[in-house]
Amino acid sequence: MIKLIAFDMDGTLTDSGRLITAFANRVLAHYGKEPLPAKRIHSYVGAGAKYLLQGVLEEAGAKVSADEAYPYYDSLYAEVSPDLVSAYDGVKEMLTALGEKGIRRVVLSNRPHNQTLRICKVALPGLLDEVYGQREGIPMKPDPTALHTILKENSVSLEECLYVGDMHFDVDVAINAGVKSVGCVWGLGGYEQVKNADFVIENAMDLLKILE
Repeated sequence: MIKLIAFDMDGTLTDSGRLITAFANRVLAHYGKEPLPAKRIHSYVGAGAKYLLQGVLEEAGAKVSADEAYPYYDSLYAEVSPDLVSAYDGVKEMLTALGEKGIRRVVLSNRPHNQTLRICKVALPGLLDEVYGQREGIPMKPDPTALHTILKENSVSLEECLYVGDMHFDVDVAINAGVKSVGCVWGLGGYEQVKNADFVIENAMDLLKILE
C-alpha cells in the first residue's frame, strides 16, 4: 500500500516554464546581454539553479560566474506570482484526492529550498504535506539521500513510496533509492526522458489509477 508520494516540482506539478524563462532573461539583461529563447533556457533545467545559470550565462556570452549571478537571480523569487507559475491541469484535483486517501504528498526538488517553498505557496497552496528543496550539504537528485531522509522521517518503507517526475533525474533517483518511479509526459522533459520509469502517465489524474 502506498503511503507517501514524492514529486518533482518544475515540469511535474507546476508549469514553471514562463517563470524560468523570465527570471533567466532578467539575469542576462542585468549583465547587459540579449535574452535567450525559452527552449534554450529550459535545456539547462533539472540539475539545480546554478547549473541553469551557468549554462545560460555561458551561452549568452556573459563574463560572469553562476556564483556571482546567483544572489540577484535568487532575489527575483520574491516576485513569484500566479502570472508566472501555475499548477498543470488536473494537478490540484489529483493532490486533493491523494490527501483524501491519507497519502502524504511531498515535493522533492533540485531547486533551492527557499525558491521551492515560494513556488509551492503560490501555485499549490494547502495541497502539500511537506516541501523539500535543495539544501546545503544534501546532494541533489539523482542521489537518493534526500528521498531516503524523507522516508525515514515519515516512517515509510521503500515499498510504500512512489516518486513522480518529468525528467531522467527523477527516474534515476527512484531507481537509486529503490522505489517505484512514475514518469509524466506533460512537463519539461517529455516521453524520451521518462520512458524507463515503472509507470508512464499522460495526465495527472492517471496517477490515481496506479494506486487502484
